[in-house]
Amino acid sequence: MTVSVRRATDADFDAVMRHDERGFGNSHTPGWVEGMRRLFDMDRFLLGEVDGELAGIAGSVPFPMGVPGGQVDVEGVTWVSVLPTHRRRGVLRALMHAQLRGFAESGVTVAALMASQSGIYGRFGYGAATECRDVRIECRAATFRPEVPDPGGVRMVEADEPGIREVQRRWAAATPAGVLRHDVVWDLFDADPPEIRGGGSILFRLLHADGYASYRMDHARRTLVVRDFFAVTDEAHVALWRVLLGNDLVEGVETAECPLGDPLPFLLTDPRQVRTTRLRDGVWARLLDPAAALAARRYAVDVDLVLDIHDPVLPGPTRVHLTGGPDGATCAPTTDQPDASLGSSALGALYLGGQRAAPLARARLIEASPQVVRHIDAAFPADRSPVHGTDF
Repeated sequence: MTVSVRRATDADFDAVMRHDERGFGNSHTPGWVEGMRRLFDMDRFLLGEVDGELAGIAGSVPFPMGVPGGQVDVEGVTWVSVLPTHRRRGVLRALMHAQLRGFAESGVTVAALMASQSGIYGRFGYGAATECRDVRIECRAATFRPEVPDPGGVRMVEADEPGIREVQRRWAAATPAGVLRHDVVWDLFDADPPEIRGGGSILFRLLHADGYASYRMDHARRTLVVRDFFAVTDEAHVALWRVLLGNDLVEGVETAECPLGDPLPFLLTDPRQVRTTRLRDGVWARLLDPAAALAARRYAVDVDLVLDIHDPVLPGPTRVHLTGGPDGATCAPTTDQPDASLGSSALGALYLGGQRAAPLARARLIEASPQVVRHIDAAFPADRSPVHGTDF
């Protein structure tokens, strides 16, 4: 089967919408379709065709994403799908290879995606860089430790409160993997149509000077469901959780916005009350320009490493010399002997500070001495848990 790949045009928009419905079994509402029309630049979409018929699509949306100590401009890969009639016939491979080559030619530093299936994207150089956790907390048993302060300062607001988007902007800039939410995405979230509520109430919103949370009430299950949680400071984190867990009308609180490493369990007298109900991969990262990407973030301790990076799609390998620390970094191509050898997927997994080098080395994804692996593990972690906050 011969697959031809071409760049989409505005005239292809309706076909792309219909393809996504078929590929994922979705049903798009008119409001959602109009939102996507505003959000998508069709020039960022590739179409895979077989015998002149659309068989697969792959697109991207640009946004700033937080990295340890800064932000990078990312191409967020999205709406990747192949029709059920054409799967496992090379359509996805043709699309992903064309997209990666286009990114490289355009000077993209980092690409990221969220995978509907986790076994697909490693072979294209993406690495699972963050983990997402769903939790449930039983309110009556969730008691804050006596010495934990109550900062207060939380008020209920409406969707048009201007401080909401500013808090999210600050949070995204300070949080590894944090996605700066586009105004169009905000508008789609704020519309909150009944079909996305899952039987719950309308959204309610809490705002602190340094934090924001939104939630809905599922009265049938006597559960408060947190959708957004953006805390720039520890004080905002405590203040928002005190309000959410203090609701007397529910038995429990559920959220997907409490990553591994979140301080919430340790604020309570019984940390077990923050019960994990699901754990899954979150953001997958892919470095198109490793030298520029590694120089864009900071490191927990001084680092001096030569990395030999093997790319499964783009020409290489690439060898770079990384030096830096808490105040910044530089990274440039080199011909020096490498300290460590790794693939693009392993480097992507390390990049946002949410994964450790030691298990990757034990899985033979990093080749380096134990001393070098410890050096990477000391330098690469982030000072706060990576979390994206907005699906893409």
